[in-house]
This record gives sequence, structure tokens and C-alpha cells, in this order.
Amino acid sequence: MNPTLIRNLNTSRVVFAGLALAALMHLTARGQATNSTTTTSPAPTTATAESGRNGKDEVVNLESMIVTGTRRVDRTATESMAPVDIISADRLQMSVSPELMDKIMMDVPSFNVQRLPLSETTSFIRPARLRSLSSDHTLVLINGKRQHRTAGITSAGTQGVDYAQIPTSAIQRVEVLRDGASAQYGSDAIAGVINIILKRKPGYDGYVNLSQYYEGDGLTRQAGVDFGVALPKQGFLNVAVEYTNGDRTSRSIQRPDALLYVAAHPDRAQYVANPVQPWGQPERETKRLMANSEFNLTPLITLYAFGLYGQDKGTDDFNWRNPDTNAAFARSAYQNGPNAIFPTFSLVTIYPGGFTPLYHAATSDVTAAVGLKGAIENFTWDLSANMGRNVIDYTLSNSWNPSYGALSPREFNVGGLRQREHNLNADFTYTWDVAAMAKPVNVAFGLESRHEEFEIRAGERASWDIGPLVDLGVGANGYAGWTANQATTAGRTSSAAYVDVDLQLTRQFELGLAGRYEDYPDFGSKTNGKVSARFEVSPEFSLRATASTGFHAPTPGIQNYTRTSSGPLPGTQINSQTGLVSPSNPVAVFFGAKALKPETSTNYSAGMVFTPTKAFTVSIDAYTIEVDDRLGGSPTFILTDAQRIQLAASGVVDALNINRINFFTNALDTRTRGVDVVASYRWNLASKDTLTLTGAYNFNQTKLLRATAGLVDAEGRINLEHRIPQSAGNVSLEYTHGKLSLMGRVRYFGPWMSADSPVLHQTFSEQVLFDTAATWRFNSHLSLSIGAENLFDSYPEKALFNVAAGLIYSRFAPYDVDGGRYFSRLNFSF
Repeated sequence: MNPTLIRNLNTSRVVFAGLALAALMHLTARGQATNSTTTTSPAPTTATAESGRNGKDEVVNLESMIVTGTRRVDRTATESMAPVDIISADRLQMSVSPELMDKIMMDVPSFNVQRLPLSETTSFIRPARLRSLSSDHTLVLINGKRQHRTAGITSAGTQGVDYAQIPTSAIQRVEVLRDGASAQYGSDAIAGVINIILKRKPGYDGYVNLSQYYEGDGLTRQAGVDFGVALPKQGFLNVAVEYTNGDRTSRSIQRPDALLYVAAHPDRAQYVANPVQPWGQPERETKRLMANSEFNLTPLITLYAFGLYGQDKGTDDFNWRNPDTNAAFARSAYQNGPNAIFPTFSLVTIYPGGFTPLYHAATSDVTAAVGLKGAIENFTWDLSANMGRNVIDYTLSNSWNPSYGALSPREFNVGGLRQREHNLNADFTYTWDVAAMAKPVNVAFGLESRHEEFEIRAGERASWDIGPLVDLGVGANGYAGWTANQATTAGRTSSAAYVDVDLQLTRQFELGLAGRYEDYPDFGSKTNGKVSARFEVSPEFSLRATASTGFHAPTPGIQNYTRTSSGPLPGTQINSQTGLVSPSNPVAVFFGAKALKPETSTNYSAGMVFTPTKAFTVSIDAYTIEVDDRLGGSPTFILTDAQRIQLAASGVVDALNINRINFFTNALDTRTRGVDVVASYRWNLASKDTLTLTGAYNFNQTKLLRATAGLVDAEGRINLEHRIPQSAGNVSLEYTHGKLSLMGRVRYFGPWMSADSPVLHQTFSEQVLFDTAATWRFNSHLSLSIGAENLFDSYPEKALFNVAAGLIYSRFAPYDVDGGRYFSRLNFSF
């Protein structure tokens, strides 16, 4: 039998054995409750309790009202026709990571985010994926309003949201809809929706957190506070501030060529760092400010607004430049002869130990939303406008423009990216009493207008210009700046209309119908639909299912992104271009590129919810997602001399100066199948002690159904199907005794595979990580937590194919590979 299938079956047996054990414990506990005065309190979902004020906790559980995936105001998570996870503020605090996506990943196994060191933009703006789909296949909302994208674009052709911009100190809860929802919310919601609900309480709470890895690096200092005041007429204002400063980590060995260089040049050993090329998390400093407010203008009209301002600064490394082998240290032919330029100059005098360029990213992020809402009997309305802007400026230091010779600076402003979005929304809900229905019919409808704009800003001239030594490398070595010709601004305005009807046909059977029409000036119109149903077999057991179509339009950024560098063609003095070009580039068209088109999807899901008591809940949901014309990056094409001549003869003169290129393409059709299992149980023990057990498991398998010939290689296929583990899960146990709380958590990641080229790939075995924490509540206002993530300092297998670069562990690992980390956290609330 297939070994992978055996592993998956074994994992499933473990999960369902755990569920059976939980059921047995439930029956035992129920028998004990019959003979005692102990009462049963509601069981949490992935959330246990939401952080309250003045030491009071507000329980957040499956019976809590949700606002994601439904437009009814009386819907709970157990009554939802699609699976929804609720992650409370307290639950978010159980992860030491300063970034929101890591905290979500701790509780939702189908949500994955990687570290990706030395990966340019994605080292700082880490793409997060739900159900192994693309990072921009998940729609992110704040208070139900669409959050703007980052300006950063990945090599996979995605442009998602920067979750790290949202301060966790401002968050009341996070709702994760694990189901396709394009018919309800629009483009991007192919995998699901993440809705971040902001705090709206008087008082203030906050925290101070310190963490460090066992290796002694990666010291992270973080502090956050949320201050809330009540306003007249049932209004409120909450303001949150958060600051993070994190040192870099390094899990590297000295590069073999650096050892050889020191042996060959012992007089330069003092200039060669050890390691010359660190692999790990970048150095980061972040500042966040967020506000959320409502105010009743009249008894029927409410004014609301929220906003975010964030600043990031980060530094990462690139590859080390060896003076004995790197072309940056080559001597130009123009440095010789009677008209020699810089005849005595040698870059070794500047960098005797070689150099490792330092890549700096400075990000500013702004969100602002304002709206009016109200209700008249059974009719509600909501008119809103929101804008978002994300700006990334890049600099490169400890580098050189070889073609400038002795005139080159060491630091370069290489340019930047900007994304701007504006949304106008009009949303209405009408509750219609129909005698034949068990409940009033809920009819929601609305209109939306969206404008988005993407800009590439050129770098300073020295970062991309050709100097007098034209036979050497051009531009800032490591990350050449965008040229004046590559600078561009592209935008579009789209519009949409939707209707969403919820029918409670009988007391047991509920039906949902949704449709959405969208119109894009560059892609035409598209209509998506969704059918949802729920059947309550008994008060304890219900079945649910959905079927929907989805849609994701390539952004103006994806359509117009260019990222190339210059250098001489091998063995010549002819300057050439290498890198990513637009699909409309004639050379890209020569290799099969076509104008990008929207990705479309078909989603099916079916599941069950079992809630024998308010203390015990189990949900199981299976799903299939087919995505046609999926976006991705092409392989790299190297032009031959014959191809350059052929292209030039056809009128593509620039082809004479192109060496190698790649581009974005709709080359794939994929199918993703999987199952989610979520269970929770809570016991109320003697002396007001509580014991809470929660678990979640995801099996997710992606298959390539179609690939355009020549545009998908073996490397791309392996990474698409296997780079994210097919199995992942977590189990946590929380015990509270008086002022003491204890937490233990086990995280599981199944086997995965990564390809570094079409012929070099490696399979990594499963990984199990253990976390623990203890919290002491001094009084109703102050508590202290200490603990560790990856308690036993576990590491994965070493990577086989990047030892020459000093890499120990794969940079594509789906979990943190920096080892164990301990932390302390002081929480306060008033």
C-alpha cells in the first residue's frame, strides 16, 4: 500500500480515537454531574475566553453570535451553514509571536505561513495560505470591511494582505470562515474569509512581552495597550498602540567557499564574518496605532469609523560575494591600456573579506473607514467608505555598482512600491415575515465600487545606471533598482452588486442562496453563486453543505510588475537584462506568455456538527476546491544567440539585450481536497477548577489537473503539490485552579517536500512541537505568564542542497526552524 496513504490513515485513526476518547470522557463526566452539584458551562471553540476588563472574562464559544459567512444577526457558529472558527483575544495571547498570522496558524491547522529568509519582500511580508491555496485567495476584512492589499508581490504571482500590520492589542476576536465566499463578498474569497473584529469596550488592558530563542538570539520586545472610553449616546472610542523590536536569528554554518577564501588569504581572515551569510529571521521594528469608534447621531442613525497607521523597518541579508569568484570583483577591460579608467582601483580594497549586501525594507500602512448605519423596523442599512495605502521603500547597503568602479556608493535607494485602494459600499438587509417559513426570510443586498492603483517608483540613478566600466555588472549588486523606464502606475475601478437570501424553510431545514455580479474594465463581467444548506437532525446533531463558484481577478500590480537587473552577457561586453517581465513583453510572448485572465473556482463542502451538551462540540467538514487558470510564475527561460537574432529580426530589438526571463502566467488548473476536524470539551471540576481540551486537524491534498506545456516544470509541480504538509493538527489542554492557569499544546505537521530545481528535491518527515505556559493572576488587574514554544528544542532534518550557501534547514519549512523559544508576558487590565 502507498506509504503516504498509510501515514494519512494512521493520522486519521489517531484523530478519531481522540474524538472517541473525548466522547467517553463526556459520558463519564455527565454521569458524575448527575450525582453532584457541579454545573456545566459552555464549551469554547478554538477560543476559550475573550479578554475582559477588570478581571472579568467574557466567554466566547460556539454559541457566540458570528458576523462572518451570514448576514443574519442571530446566527451562532454551531448554526452556521459553513464552518467558522472563533479565536478570542485570550487565545491570540497564547502564541508568543508578535505577528497575527502566526497566532491564527496556532489554532487553524489549514492556515499556514512560512518564514522564507533571504526572500526579498516575503522575508518581511510573509504570505499566509488557507487550505494551501494562494495567499490572495483569502479575503481579509476588518469589522466586516475589505482590507487593502500589500504593495509587495511574490514570485508566485500573489498580492495578499499584510496581516502583521494589524495590532493584536486592538483585536476582540478573529472569525475564520473556511469556505468559498466569492458570491457573498467578492473577488479573492476562493479559500475563505478572515474577519478581524476590533475591541469596543471601556477601560484599558495591555501587555509587555519578552521572548528569546534557546540559541540566545532573536530577542523580541513587544508591548501593547488598548484604551477604551464610553461616549455619550451609547458610543465608544478604543485606541490601541503596539510596539515590537525583534533581533535577527541565524541558523547557519560557515560557507565552504568562505573557509577556502580564508585559507587562501589568511591576512584577510579578520574581514570575513562567521558566518558570512546568516540564514534566519530578519531584524524588525514595528509601530502600530489603531482606533475604533461608534457614536449614535440619532436614535436611528449611528456614525462609525476605524483606522490604522503602521510603520515597519526591517533588515535582511543576501548571498555573500566571494572576492575570488564573484563577478563584482572582476577587473574591467576598460581599466587597462593608454586610456584606462580607474587603472589602480580594485574592489578588494573596499571589501577585503567580500561583502554580503544588506536588504532594508521600510513600510508604511494606512487604513481608514467611515460609515453610517441604522435600522427602521425590519430594515437595516449601512453606507461606508474606506481607503487603504501600503508603501514599501527599499534600500540596499554594504553593496556596490561594479560598472561605476571607484565612483560607486555603498548604499542605494533602489526604489519602491505603492498600493492604494478605495471602496464604497451600500449594504441593506430586510427581514420579511412569511407565514410559510419557520423564521422570517432574511434578504440582504448591496452595491460596491472599488478602485485600486499600483505604482513602481524608480530607484536613484546609481542603483540601476551603467557606469563607465560597461563590461561589469550594472546597478546595485544584489538588488538593482527599478529604472526610470520600469517606473509605472496602473489602476482600475470595478463595481459589484449582490443579493443574499436566507430561508428557514422548516424548524429543521435552512437554505441559503447568494449571487454576486462583478464588472471589471480589463476582464469584463462575472457572476458567481452559492447555495448553502443546514439540516438539524436533532438538537444535538446537524448536517451542513455548500456549493459555490469563485473568482479572483489579477491585480493591476500583478499585470504590470517588472523586476529585472542588468549585467554583461556571459563572455561579452554586451549589457543584458535578467529577471521578471510583464506577460505582455514580446520576449515573454515568444516563450508562451499570454494576457492574464481571472482565476475561477468551484467549491463544494459537506459536514456535520455534534453538540451533545454545551460543554462538548465536534465538527467535521470535507471540501473540494477546483481552481482553473491558476496564477503562478513561469520557469526561467535562457535565451540562446539564435533566439536573440530571431526575435531581433522580427522587430523585437530589445531581445539582443535579454539573457534570461520569467513571467506570471495562468498555466495551471488545480484540485484541492481535504477534511477539517474540530473538537472541544470543557469540564467544570471541584473548587471552581476548569479543564478545557481543544483539538483541530486538517488533511489537505492539492493535485495539478492541467499544466500548459513548457510553462510548468517538475520543480513547480512538486512545490505546488507537496511544499505544504498534507496533514496538520493541534491539541491543547488548559487547566485553571484558582489564580493558577496551565496550558500545554501539541502541534503536528505531516511530511512535506521541497524542490530547489527540476531534479533536486528533498522529502522532510513529520514534525511534532510541544508548547507550554503557566499564568499566575495576582489580582483581577494583573497576571504574569511564562512559558516556551517548541519546548524540547526540536529541529527538522537538515537541507541537503544548500550547504554551499551555509544553509542548515530548508528556508521553505512550514514551521519555525529556529528551535525552542522561551517567553514571559505581563498582562494588565483596568
